[in-house]
Amino acid sequence: MLGLIAIFILGNMISALSSTYVVLMGSRIMTAVVSGVLTALSMSIANTVIPKEKRSTIIASIFAGFTIANVMGVPLGTMIGQWSNWHMTFWLTALLGSVAFIISMFVLPKRLSGENGSLSDQLSLLKQPKVILAFLIPIFTIAGTYTIYTFITPILENKLGVPTKYIAIVLLIYGFFSIFSNVLAGKIAQGNGLSKLRYIFIIQAVILLSFYFTMSSLWLGLLSILLMAVILYAVNATIQLYFMDLAEEYSPSAKDFASSLTPVAVNVGIALGAAIGGFVITSGSLEYLALAAATLALIASAITFMSYRRQSNDPH
Repeated sequence: MLGLIAIFILGNMISALSSTYVVLMGSRIMTAVVSGVLTALSMSIANTVIPKEKRSTIIASIFAGFTIANVMGVPLGTMIGQWSNWHMTFWLTALLGSVAFIISMFVLPKRLSGENGSLSDQLSLLKQPKVILAFLIPIFTIAGTYTIYTFITPILENKLGVPTKYIAIVLLIYGFFSIFSNVLAGKIAQGNGLSKLRYIFIIQAVILLSFYFTMSSLWLGLLSILLMAVILYAVNATIQLYFMDLAEEYSPSAKDFASSLTPVAVNVGIALGAAIGGFVITSGSLEYLALAAATLALIASAITFMSYRRQSNDPH
């Protein structure tokens, strides 16, 4: 992890010094890959060193850390870029990476043992029906949100009548409300999280469907947006722990690989939601985004019902 953080710092320094688009894009890809691996490893380490009864809270806290970083990082980076230049934004990121490196030297547990596994051992986890079903759950719930959120700016401007100069403020508030979603995720993950998620996704479907009726009202529309933020990451902690437990059951050497499945599924869901939203807009209007989004959330609920039933009936 220290080596990966060092590469992250180096990548941002290269970005700051880059003078061509190719170099800049290459350095961004490098830091993106490293960040993804660090996410998986942080989850795996937390799962290893934290007592089982505290795992849900800690995993939710890690997800909250990434959410807070996004909420604070984007406006901070934009402000630094406007105040100085975009090079300075990357120098600041490299500095923050250095702070993370120093802190990690002292707080990361030493002498952790892991199990070696081949690529085939890692991928064998994907042969398990439980894993495939679990992988689909965050894809569809996140896709439901991003079917709408991808087009949040035209919704705010054209439907709710929010002036352009206030769009950034609304998005910042949305980001802060999404932090509470991680707290909710930790509460859901305590006990049998899958059992609760079956109904959480139905609530999500109702919230997303409400956009169909609230897009013509400023305050009701904003309320729908904030409720969407609160429910956004409700799936994360439960699914992350479920993946880790499945890896422990079927392929202990694939625990690190299992830790990466939730972030991968989330990103697939974002892409799917954006694609479906784009299709809906080209063939209809913004209001119909709500119908598509609610349908995706209901699909997530149906898959969760199937996953929960399989978990309850099959001890293996």
